[in-house]
Amino acid sequence: MILSSFSRNYEMKLKTTIAISSLFCLILMSTAFAANSVKVSVISPTVKQGEEAKAVLKLDSAPNGLAGYIIKVSLGNREIATILKVEFPSWAKLYNSSIEGSSVVLKAVDLEDQIKPGATNIELATIVFGNTKQGESSIELLIIRMDDDSGNPINPLVESGKLVIQGIPSTPLGLPFPALIAAVVIIIVIGTGVALYARKSKSRARGLEQSSLRT
Repeated sequence: MILSSFSRNYEMKLKTTIAISSLFCLILMSTAFAANSVKVSVISPTVKQGEEAKAVLKLDSAPNGLAGYIIKVSLGNREIATILKVEFPSWAKLYNSSIEGSSVVLKAVDLEDQIKPGATNIELATIVFGNTKQGESSIELLIIRMDDDSGNPINPLVESGKLVIQGIPSTPLGLPFPALIAAVVIIIVIGTGVALYARKSKSRARGLEQSSLRT
């Protein structure tokens, strides 16, 4: 009888322990999922050759606020563009950027605590590309460090972007459209000048004929 009662109590305690352990694991898993559910992404630009391109980095949400970050941005294909400058949002009162050709390391700190817990659609920086040439390239992100308002690390998912540079369309003559327009304008100007000169020459010739007849 005593042994039977002991067995029942042991089984109940064991089931309770298992239930508590399972609940604790679920809480840890949900917390880890929430920590990794935030995402940093790039708004991918498409421009024509020779134009500047702007790629905007965004953090979709900050459940516990945002203290600051260090992020490296680089082009997979360095032949199509270079980084001209970086524009930081107004909340980043302390910032720095180190540009090396087609890559840059960004640093920003929210000194005035403008990014509150629960903030969404947070702009991190805008990368301005120049010297663009026809082609495509991935815009790769590396999160070196990102912290929330309590100093805890943020480990966001990263979504790379793409830079697309379109070539200037050619005309049937094989010339770029702007070049063709310039050529047509030059031809019209020259043609107009020749026509005016011809009219003046004819007028002078008639004047000479009339004066010779009078004499």
